[in-house]
Amino acid sequence: MRRALELAERGRYGVSPNPMVGCVIVRDGAIVAEGWHRRAGEAHAEIDALQECDDPHGATMFVSLEPCCHTGRTGPCSEAVAAAGLARLVVAMRDPHEIVDGRGIAAIRAAGVEVTEGVLESEARRLNEKFTWAATNKLPFVLLKAAMTLDGKLATVARESQWITAEAAREKSLALREEYDAILIGSGTVVADNPGLTRRLGWNQSITPWTRAVVDAGDALSPHAQLFSDGGRTILFTPKAPDDLPSNVDVVPMQAVNGRLDLVAVLRELYRRGVQSLIVEGGSLLHSDLIRRGLWQKMVVFVAPAVIGGADAPSIFSGEGVSRLTDAYRFRFDRAELVGTDLMITAYNKS
Repeated sequence: MRRALELAERGRYGVSPNPMVGCVIVRDGAIVAEGWHRRAGEAHAEIDALQECDDPHGATMFVSLEPCCHTGRTGPCSEAVAAAGLARLVVAMRDPHEIVDGRGIAAIRAAGVEVTEGVLESEARRLNEKFTWAATNKLPFVLLKAAMTLDGKLATVARESQWITAEAAREKSLALREEYDAILIGSGTVVADNPGLTRRLGWNQSITPWTRAVVDAGDALSPHAQLFSDGGRTILFTPKAPDDLPSNVDVVPMQAVNGRLDLVAVLRELYRRGVQSLIVEGGSLLHSDLIRRGLWQKMVVFVAPAVIGGADAPSIFSGEGVSRLTDAYRFRFDRAELVGTDLMITAYNKS
């Protein structure tokens, strides 16, 4: 199963909106075939492995996710697995999608194949955390990402932010874009930085188009901002869009309440448009709103070995603070690692 998970990992930059899946076929303790899912619309891992196996009859198949039981871009894997003559199927985790959710396993068991579930399940769930969250909650998996100083500042009092972290951390940050479906920023970041929000490494091969999204409660955005004028797919959530926006910008009208947009409605609309995973790159107000409302699942922060101070300098969490420590917005540290001269901290929401 560990080998199946290693194979599944190879699909990280190609399978969206599908999950990463790896498969190994074993006979008499020896691997006789391997497969993995490379890209949505291409063979699933089980089919890929079966095509490489001369004779699967009586063998054992290890697969990191329950075989599908429906016809989508490809046919149902459960039928092929049931018909292959396998003696046993070992599954790391069930597919949480409502159209599968145990039905694939049930069909294979009904065909007389012995099925074992839950082998390395926690590792399998972590591998497909984005897919699992989206399938279960019908919302995108949200990653908060920020580069900040040791004192939590995203920019100086003059709003200078390029560059807080060194080149190695910036490359790591760009790598994260390659495995997510979309990126979201606030209009203040558009005004201050005029970012392009592009993928630049060329790793992603999925059929899900890269999407930039902006939430604007009324900041007088320019239609000539880089992410509006470069021709890339962009969605603007706003009560009033700028005039003369190019056709690549899709405007979603949304009323502001107390100077804020409904971020739950934003996430629901992005999910409806096929976004299963979302990076939020700021600014401070957007990060703060998402933290207050618990609308995030994972956080990656690059911390530079510097302090800049300034009460008015934007920080990763701004606005009214809590009075008591018991009211703090808490999360769970997962790991920390040095990336060049900077520290990369990964955390998960506890809520």
